[in-house]
Amino acid sequence: MKFETVAVEKIPQTIVAQIRKRLVDGELKPGQSLPSELKLAEMFGVSRSSVRDAMQILESTGYVNRRKKGGTTIRSITFKDIANMYTPKTENVALYDLLETREVLETSVVQFAINRASEQDIDELEKTIDWMINRPDQAAEADIVFHITLARISQNQVMLNIIESLEEIMNQLQEKTIDYPGRLDEIIREHKQIVQAIRNKDEQSAIYCMRMHIQKIGDILEHI
Repeated sequence: MKFETVAVEKIPQTIVAQIRKRLVDGELKPGQSLPSELKLAEMFGVSRSSVRDAMQILESTGYVNRRKKGGTTIRSITFKDIANMYTPKTENVALYDLLETREVLETSVVQFAINRASEQDIDELEKTIDWMINRPDQAAEADIVFHITLARISQNQVMLNIIESLEEIMNQLQEKTIDYPGRLDEIIREHKQIVQAIRNKDEQSAIYCMRMHIQKIGDILEHI
């Protein structure tokens, strides 16, 4: 196992990020023991206290088990754990990161949905729009169900798992933006456009509508 040395001003977050990458890549596996703090300090080229701080972050967020005599071992992790492992410095940074991730994922989701959606699937999407119209007090929940339903329709289980893992931070985003003047009407209109493009099997339009839908949220974030 080999780690990169770390610049002083970027620790212990960079140590956490490097370990996170090895978790995502599968180089570190559940139950595997990490080297001792002293050995890790040598490998990263930092002080032992910096490594200890990084281990505390990983332990507090549930990614390692630390025992006085048993050392530090990797815990079993899920898609949700991986998605939430890195917490940006501010809430808005997290939300912009979410939007970037969603734009990449959900433009692909609609491409798959166009070729795989049944009439029943499209009816389910339309029901979530009706839900928003009839129960505006539940619009945030209906919006998230719309996007998770789209991911299910894509028939790509990995994409569905990832989008489901983002539900908590998607809720945070909705809390900040859905009450922006006129936004609910815009969401309903944008969802209708996405569904119509899928019904028409118009891939370019579906991708464009999804991209505009997500970018519009970013525009609102800049004004609140």
